[in-house]
Amino acid sequence: NLPWSISVDDLKNAFSECGTVKDVELIKNKDGKKRGYAFVTMASGNEAQAAIDKFHSKELSGRTIKVEYARRLKKPRPQPPEVAAVAPIKETRHKLYVSNLQWKVRATHLREFFSANFNPVSARVVFESASGSSAGYGFVSFGTREEAEAAIAALGGKELMGRPVRLKFSDRNTKQGVSGEKEEVKDDLEESVTGTGEQVAVEQPEDS
Repeated sequence: NLPWSISVDDLKNAFSECGTVKDVELIKNKDGKKRGYAFVTMASGNEAQAAIDKFHSKELSGRTIKVEYARRLKKPRPQPPEVAAVAPIKETRHKLYVSNLQWKVRATHLREFFSANFNPVSARVVFESASGSSAGYGFVSFGTREEAEAAIAALGGKELMGRPVRLKFSDRNTKQGVSGEKEEVKDDLEESVTGTGEQVAVEQPEDS
């Protein structure tokens, strides 16, 4: 729903408010007429999310635009040898289950939250496979149990992006994969409503 008068420079200038714009592709028909949409490539996932938050359903040059992650199919680019050779960091058995996360929290935010006082080995946020949105929880692992315990004592209940995080040891370290994590989410949801005077309906995320 882009204005017909908008240019590549207009989009680049607007989206640069949210970070580094790597590329702008304004889609046109074969006759050169603009089709009313474009693809904007940001330098990082966090910057892309910031652009969505800022511009989705907002007015740009007099028209309300829609901004979301691109869904068009592209052939995956081959990774450079130095990137392909790097193995992903594996989680340790000293893993914390982190819940009540604000929906905008990403793995980088989670790692920074713990890195201020500790040295986490890994941090990840779980996303719904169907919608691509955050499931509201994640996992952070440490090199030793002592450091993980200290993190719980120091950061449990502290606010991250305006919401107090809940921390506990992951009870599913011995249950690998999605099924174990789903059980942990269910347990956490049950704990969150225990003792309240108001009855609520709680649905477990279908996919994590």
